Amino acid sequence: MGSAHEHLQRHLDQRPWAADFMSTPFAQDFLARSPYRDLHPRLLSALERCAAWPLPEQYDELAREVPRAAQVKLPRFVCESREAVREIGGYEKHVAQLLAVPTRPGHWHDFFNMVVWAHFPELRWALNAVHVDPQAGPKDPRNGRAPAQNVAATFDETGMLVVSTSRSVLAALRELHFKHVFWERRAEVLATTRFWIVGHGMLESLLVPHAGLTVRSLQLLVPALPTPAENDAFRFELDALAASRIHGWRAARTVLDPVPVLAIPGYSDNDSPDFYDDFRNIRFTPCSRRPASSDVNPD
Repeated sequence: MGSAHEHLQRHLDQRPWAADFMSTPFAQDFLARSPYRDLHPRLLSALERCAAWPLPEQYDELAREVPRAAQVKLPRFVCESREAVREIGGYEKHVAQLLAVPTRPGHWHDFFNMVVWAHFPELRWALNAVHVDPQAGPKDPRNGRAPAQNVAATFDETGMLVVSTSRSVLAALRELHFKHVFWERRAEVLATTRFWIVGHGMLESLLVPHAGLTVRSLQLLVPALPTPAENDAFRFELDALAASRIHGWRAARTVLDPVPVLAIPGYSDNDSPDFYDDFRNIRFTPCSRRPASSDVNPD
């Protein structure tokens, strides 16, 4: 029976560049700050043991560190072959048909793609299903995507789940009252609301953040937040709920509410009202694009 070391050695033999790549330091200082410190503790521990960049094939082992619901399967992570992606008809079809995610070595964007898959696999399978659905809707001639696929692409890169027990907090966020929510109601937000970034592009951008970074959020109203012992089960429920909402994007207009991510308490040095008065940080005038009849949890 081959050991993990023998498995890795076979990859090194097949790819001479890999030995040099594995000597490249894997910077870990980002793990101590938001949002990265909220990754699953088992994944954090595994990443802290990585002295060098893991190979794409090692992402499978890292992703399995994060518990998931019994019925949910993860894809494999494989070193990207542009020829294979082209022959099968594109990246999303490669994922859907081969159950394998093309991954570039040493690439933060693709590393965080694995991180999101590990934590929210049902959500990611739902996005993939929208991307490859030929019946998703009429195509935009500018990019060949249906409206639901445009929304899925945006959420894939810059998405966030905003999960709260407070209907009024979610309503204020929809109306873009960011100073009111994050400063004037700061203690309430910390007690009632959680933020999970599920856009891997945004996770990459936050490594070196700049003013004005904005996520596109999917709001979920919940009856209660979990205790630490309930965190995994709660995440499974959110994953399934978010996936259900994403599947529904084909049939109804979807609004992903913007949130200036650095305005969230703990995400930057924002513990002053001056932060929220600075137009460089908050670039939205309070309003809402959402129809008056829409709700955060139609299911």
